[in-house]
Amino acid sequence: MKKRRRIAALLLAALALAALPFCVQAKTWEAEDFTAQVPEGFYQFSLETALDDPAWALIGVGDPASKLKEYNDMNAIANFVSEDGSLSILVMKKESDYSKQVFNLAELSEEDRRKVLENLSQGGSANFTVTSGYYEGEAQVPFFRIQVDGEVEGTTQHELLYGTIVNGYSFTFDVYGGEKEIPQEHVELLEEMIGSVRFREILPVPDTSLTTMDVVRFVGLLVLLVVAIAAPFVAIPLRNRAEKRRKARLAHQLEEYRRLHGTDTVEGEMKFSNATDCTQEAVKTFSFYHAYVKNLPSLLFGGLSSIVILVLVFGMDTEIWMKLLAVGLVVYYGYKVAITPTNIQKVQRRVYARGPSSTAVYAFYEDAFRVSGVQSASVYPYLQITDVRKHDHYLYLYYGPDNAYLVDRFGFRLGEYEDFVKFISEKTGKKR
Repeated sequence: MKKRRRIAALLLAALALAALPFCVQAKTWEAEDFTAQVPEGFYQFSLETALDDPAWALIGVGDPASKLKEYNDMNAIANFVSEDGSLSILVMKKESDYSKQVFNLAELSEEDRRKVLENLSQGGSANFTVTSGYYEGEAQVPFFRIQVDGEVEGTTQHELLYGTIVNGYSFTFDVYGGEKEIPQEHVELLEEMIGSVRFREILPVPDTSLTTMDVVRFVGLLVLLVVAIAAPFVAIPLRNRAEKRRKARLAHQLEEYRRLHGTDTVEGEMKFSNATDCTQEAVKTFSFYHAYVKNLPSLLFGGLSSIVILVLVFGMDTEIWMKLLAVGLVVYYGYKVAITPTNIQKVQRRVYARGPSSTAVYAFYEDAFRVSGVQSASVYPYLQITDVRKHDHYLYLYYGPDNAYLVDRFGFRLGEYEDFVKFISEKTGKKR
């Protein structure tokens, strides 16, 4: 009798133990942004999982490369699959304009959370239904719950996902049941995992309100961009018109001079004579001087404007198209500056190629000067010289915005260089 009582007591104890809740052991999974408890008996996969990992075959994946591509396309950071393959939890992290706008779901009011849920659960139809709400269990932050059931393209589909928005990113835990309904035990496992999620850091919502300084910087940036784009279209026509007027005035003065003095003769005694070899090196020297020294103020202005544009664009939270536009303008400006000497050299070589010689022969008189060698002999009054510049051992007598006669200080046959500088400065009114 006593033996039977002992057996009955053991059976009752066993039944009591069986009636107690069964605790599934779990292990901590550490992601970049948070940690979570994952039940034992799950395989873990991610973008870092090797293609030759034997676990792929254990869950029935024959093409791991294709699966990894799928993870990448879906912004998946982990996939937990039970050993029997009946449950797959796909964890995804994604940043979007909407997630950046919400930033932290926990910071929203109840009304705003309801709007977020409505926005995320749109898309129901006659063939399938979308059931949404918020997870009622204990969690560090609010999680929304969206369940999809019905037919998609003639196939029954069941899917359940839990998600939240933290620090401008959306985090979702997705269970896809396929044609089978998702069993309650899988839902409970998923909710246990959701309840264990702990984010490492929850940042405060950034202040997106515009300050007066933001408005000033933005308006300044727009003005600079407009000026940078419109300046060539405004400055070039203005310069062309000014040059056209200058040429017309000069042509009238030349016509008046030649009416009084003729075209090929010059009166008085020769004051200075010079022969300058217009070699490629001499032309190159002039081109670099004209591009980078004579036009230094405009280069400095353009460079400073480029720096200001880049600082404003990248110092503010501007759209990507504005950054690309600013970089494109600066690169284009730098390219034009870099090729300017080459373009000037090409023009000068064409000018000197028209004459019978590459040596320019100058004869300077009291009221005019004669040029020959690099062109057919012609007489010009000093009023044609618009600027006089010194550089290296050359004196540049400009007769246009980008053209000048090159006078070598060592090429004087009559007169001295220092005396000539004083003479030409007096005749042209350009002191150099």
